[in-house]
Amino acid sequence: MQKSAPSTLLSVLIGLCVLGTGGAALADDVDGAGTVILPAPLSPTVLTATGPSEMPLSLLEAIRMGIENNLQIEIQRHAPLIAYQEHEAAWGSYDPELFFDFTYANIEDPTANALATTSGESVSLNEFESYTGEGGFRGLIPWLGASYEMALTGDRALSNLSFQSLSPEFNSELLFSVTVPLLRGLIWNQPWTKLKTTQIQQRSSKDEFRRDVMDVVRRTENGYWALIADDERVRVAQKSLETRTALLDQVEIQYQVGVVSKVEIAEAAAGVASGEFDLILAQNRYQTSNDNLIDLVLGSRLRAESRIQLVPTDRPDDYVNYDIDPEQAAAIAFRYRPELDIADRNIERLEINLKFNKNQRLPQLDAFGSYGNRGLAGRQRSGFDPCRLAPPPPAPPCSPPPPLDLGNFDDAFDDFFTGDAARQYTAGAIFSIPIGNISGRHNVSTAELQLHRAHTLKRRVEQDVILDIRKAARDIKSTQEGIRAAQREEQAAAEQLRAERFKLEYGESTPFDVLLREEVLVEAEQKLIAAFQSYRNSVTFLDWSQGTILRNRNISIEAAGRLR
Repeated sequence: MQKSAPSTLLSVLIGLCVLGTGGAALADDVDGAGTVILPAPLSPTVLTATGPSEMPLSLLEAIRMGIENNLQIEIQRHAPLIAYQEHEAAWGSYDPELFFDFTYANIEDPTANALATTSGESVSLNEFESYTGEGGFRGLIPWLGASYEMALTGDRALSNLSFQSLSPEFNSELLFSVTVPLLRGLIWNQPWTKLKTTQIQQRSSKDEFRRDVMDVVRRTENGYWALIADDERVRVAQKSLETRTALLDQVEIQYQVGVVSKVEIAEAAAGVASGEFDLILAQNRYQTSNDNLIDLVLGSRLRAESRIQLVPTDRPDDYVNYDIDPEQAAAIAFRYRPELDIADRNIERLEINLKFNKNQRLPQLDAFGSYGNRGLAGRQRSGFDPCRLAPPPPAPPCSPPPPLDLGNFDDAFDDFFTGDAARQYTAGAIFSIPIGNISGRHNVSTAELQLHRAHTLKRRVEQDVILDIRKAARDIKSTQEGIRAAQREEQAAAEQLRAERFKLEYGESTPFDVLLREEVLVEAEQKLIAAFQSYRNSVTFLDWSQGTILRNRNISIEAAGRLR
């Protein structure tokens, strides 16, 4: 029976799961969308019972419970969520910042300036008091790296200067400004680089979680098959002990009728003792496998005082004979193995890091500009004499104008965004370059080396994938051949034992020879058990090495990733 690797593998895996539980059990565990439905948490009372408690467990149930309860999976569930929060936090660099500040100043300034004196004396004390407030918002523009700011400023000033006509004087200003990097900081600035790298890390953390879940599924299946194999070894050891006990009974009867000597009774009794020892070892090994599977599927729910016995319900004793095309299997692995996706994410991250470092090596050239309106309001200072500075005769006499009254503070904003507003424009550029730029050059070299190493690492991962596929294909083939050979060996050993026991009945053989034949049969049965276990493990390993172990078991990584 020859099949292609993907379709045959899926058939084998479904067959291994369904043979013991039936197709209806598999259907009941999968919803209409093809997603595995995780079970409800197991009651701790089952695990802490004082007496032994048997727990029937299918392979599919073991996988589901392993994903549900495994502590390593629970730890790794946090990684994608943390990476998501870090990526969202990186957007915070572009949050507009609302700012306010307020300043109060009271200044007394001695002056001998004739224009600034307040009483005509040679030295006067000028007084200045002001209240200044500023508010607005500023921030960064994504991708471009430009910064912007909008600021509204208001000022109230009191002065006794002789040439200062308004006191209080109200000044206002509304200013829009922007600065755009043209070389260093253009696109590959630090905030944008961090945003892109955290986005890549978020995707990479999902791939890492998928890899961890795949590993847990693989270990769970191997643990499940190991428990079945050790259970079969206990059965073989029990049957062997029963055979040896029957042989001892037979020899004792023959001794009573004088057919055999007492030495042959001792040989048969030694065989019974050896069988008892083998049974003790087999039972201990079975309990160890039971504990290992409990640890995989129940995790922290297991207690030191727990006494529970897992009873596997899937016991497929058949296998599908098929060939694996390593080239096709490798192509599937290159598409689905999370290690390759992780390597690609690492390369992508380092490529961005290289672009950033190359950008930081450039000179700084920033263009800036601003536009705004200014306003003025206030009332004329008491005692202000505009004629004080008038030229002396024969100039015509000075007639003081009526007092100024430009309104209150809010009047300073009346002309904003109108044609009567006082406007201001600024434009310019900033240029700088570090001499030598040692840090910039060496940072670029470091980034290039890291990127080259990442490409080499990906090739190493690809090589490992190919080796895994080749090994899996060889294991599938050898275990299939091993099962057939072990079956023939078991049949021959059973026939030889039957013949030897028949000869013993007629006095043509000895108990020692029968025990030798029985040991050969036990060894053949152990080989057959090991062959089936290796075959099941090789099927799991092939699916794991192709990266399809979750897909073929209808396991939703989104459902598995939810915190418990």
